[in-house]
Amino acid sequence: MAQKSDANTCMPFARIMVAVDSTPASTAALRYLRQLLHPDNAVRVVSVAENPRTLVPLGRWVGSQLEAAREELRHDAGEAIQAAQSALDGCGAHLDGQLVDLSKESGDLVHALADALSEWSPDLVVLGTRHSRALMRWVEGEVSAPLARLLRWPTLIVPVDHEPDTNAPVSRVLFATDGSDGSVAALRVGARLVAPRAECRVVYIVDRLLAPGTGPFEKQFEDCQTAIGQNVVALAANELAICGQQKAWEVETAVIKTRNTFDDVPHAIDREARHWKAQLVVLGTHGRRGLTRWLLGSVAEREVRLTSVPLLLVPALVA
Repeated sequence: MAQKSDANTCMPFARIMVAVDSTPASTAALRYLRQLLHPDNAVRVVSVAENPRTLVPLGRWVGSQLEAAREELRHDAGEAIQAAQSALDGCGAHLDGQLVDLSKESGDLVHALADALSEWSPDLVVLGTRHSRALMRWVEGEVSAPLARLLRWPTLIVPVDHEPDTNAPVSRVLFATDGSDGSVAALRVGARLVAPRAECRVVYIVDRLLAPGTGPFEKQFEDCQTAIGQNVVALAANELAICGQQKAWEVETAVIKTRNTFDDVPHAIDREARHWKAQLVVLGTHGRRGLTRWLLGSVAEREVRLTSVPLLLVPALVA
């Protein structure tokens, strides 16, 4: 793990894109985002008006009926943008909006959102999620596009039932790491959201189910993972100390083991986040391959589906 950090990696995000609709999930995302903003931030609010032809069978819909449906969807998307801008008004950031009309552009919701991201190139993407629907509406759409389609940018996922303290900055952050380049990138990017005098906890998860039924080698393998984890969290804590040397962070570490049965790394991370009362979890979307391959896209996607704590996903390609 690198022993020194570029000063720019610890600076706040400058360009933030938040995708919204009219659901409570977007309201939760905006509440959380507001506490992170600085006066020099530029925030673009994007809403997608879907094509009514892709939502319901329209065999009998023609002419004015179809146009009325399109207009209603455009109106709803426009209102979502205005509501989001009102929710962020007064925070000092520069706000603008973008309405994407899928009746005029080809493709589905996910690809339209990804195109908007590519065009504007934000430093951070913010999405709200209801585990049953809302996030998957953004990241999968009607064609089940892979999560990685959006994860070319650091992406902040905010659960709908999370209620932040809007009068306080993010001061308890859990970093999940495996020592890979992807986790180092996640740690450096996540550090930008950590407030001065915050508490940081770095965890390494020992997956006890990686080598079940191997007899005497099972404990040997677990002990080996534990030793690796202790080294990884120590290096990660050193990296955080460098990144937060002017911010007086308290940094602690832990090596955590999954339960013997019916458990996995995503559940262990979420359980630890809830137990420690984290305000944010930071996770890389690609980790090392081989026996300790747990920080992978599939794990990140499962973490998205179950997380009860705001989650920052950072792709390995982000330096």
